[in-house]
Amino acid sequence: MVNRNEEFSDEPPRINRITVIVYSFIFLVAPILTFLIGRLLDKMLFLPEFPPFPANLVVGIGVFVFGLAIGIKSTRLLYRVGRGLPWGEVRKQARSTRLVTTGLYACCRNPMTFGYSLLPCGMGIVFKSPAMTFFIPAIVFFAMIVWLKLWEEPILERRFGEVYREYKRRTPFLIPRFKPMIFDLTSPILGLFRKRRGKASQLRKVDQYKEERK
Repeated sequence: MVNRNEEFSDEPPRINRITVIVYSFIFLVAPILTFLIGRLLDKMLFLPEFPPFPANLVVGIGVFVFGLAIGIKSTRLLYRVGRGLPWGEVRKQARSTRLVTTGLYACCRNPMTFGYSLLPCGMGIVFKSPAMTFFIPAIVFFAMIVWLKLWEEPILERRFGEVYREYKRRTPFLIPRFKPMIFDLTSPILGLFRKRRGKASQLRKVDQYKEERK
């Protein structure tokens, strides 16, 4: 379901220099700062390394990839369906013109925030850093909750009215419904697998038919 408001446009927002700088910070500078600050906190608080190898790689990479997949897919959905970019309420040109309530946005209202907040957690597990795993994600979650509750949600409620309030009542704020979220993330892969199985089955039937005609 999508809701249109008076600013509806079929054209997605242009990705300008400011957008590139912001995303560069998120994906390049933020991981470096996460690592440096996490290591510093580990030393200052005398925190032990945990978990042991190779569990740190298996679990850490899994958490990181899971969070990255959620973040990227929800960002693409906001761009393609909502015609907006992350933090669009800050810059009017990047503001979404449709309320996105399907896909990952049916699992929670802020899947992008949830997904990207898992990245420092995954990094922390990989580098066996308790500070990166727990402290930094907690700070990120707290900062984003304050931002969403005090700034973004009131603006969305004014822009989309009762449609947003109804969406807000039936959809979790930040912690998603995991079962439909995992299904949404894996359904394209499962669909491709079924499609290939179907083609293989058709080829077997063709070969069987040829053998019977001999």
